[in-house]
Amino acid sequence: MDVSLLVLVNAMWAAQYAAYKVASQTMGPVTLSAWTFLFAGFILLPFLLWERRRMGRGIAFQGPAGIALPPGARRLLSKRNLIGFLMIGVVGLIPASAFLAWGVSRSSASDAALIYLTVPIITALLASLILNEKMTAVRWGSLFLALVGVLILSDVDWRHVGLISSKFLTGNLLVLAACASSSFYNVYCKELLSRFTPLEVLVVGYFLAVILSVPLMVEIEGFSLHTVRSYPATAWLALIVLSVLSWGLAMVLWMFLLKRLDVSQASVSIYLLPFLGVLISAATLHERITVPMIIGGLVTLTGTILITTLEPSSA
Repeated sequence: MDVSLLVLVNAMWAAQYAAYKVASQTMGPVTLSAWTFLFAGFILLPFLLWERRRMGRGIAFQGPAGIALPPGARRLLSKRNLIGFLMIGVVGLIPASAFLAWGVSRSSASDAALIYLTVPIITALLASLILNEKMTAVRWGSLFLALVGVLILSDVDWRHVGLISSKFLTGNLLVLAACASSSFYNVYCKELLSRFTPLEVLVVGYFLAVILSVPLMVEIEGFSLHTVRSYPATAWLALIVLSVLSWGLAMVLWMFLLKRLDVSQASVSIYLLPFLGVLISAATLHERITVPMIIGGLVTLTGTILITTLEPSSA
């Protein structure tokens, strides 16, 4: 059952690339992200309320190593907590979703799925900068290999110095920026998770991201309620996939699995994500799987495997 659920979780995550490709044809990246976070927040809200009721019945939140938290540590509007949630919203959630939607619209969903293999490597780099973890030669080498893989995926025409004119390079770099924001979210959440449950971090972060996105939607993308009426059924279907599956139920199942399995066991399944993304994109968007895509994916995967197998964990 655990293996089946791991495949299901990664399939729901992989579905986001094709969904972003479809929805971005109708709405801007910030608007698309805001709708996704709004719907996902409401999807997760019942789970959060159920969790809070359990906590109210004596199953209290435990801090690091089971140490009791000081009074007011979980107060949402305290300066420390407010800054923390603003950081994951402004630097993490909004650009992670908006850049991914923008990048997929200028590239291919298959490329985006493969580029997301760089997330563990970028996370290690940010952990070195933010959490003062040592950056070793293995980590630098893995990062270099991942970036080489991204360039191969971009199908750069080296004979004519096609770095600027390459068809998919801009979109792929935007997806890479989304990976960096997603990695920042993963690293910065570590501090919040010492005082809040994963569901609390998810739901509060989602709704805060929606609020912060509204000015950008109106000023940059000209969003109005009138434009909502023009959304085709395919756009709403893509939003349902993103909010209910990729950012909603997949996250709940992932937390359930982390309680049953070792983190290392569950994390290995993430390598299913790019390959499932390629298959879903090929099946739903009729995107062609090319030789450079396969080579780039293997190079990027090699960099990811190096950092996760040759480098000991500091945890």
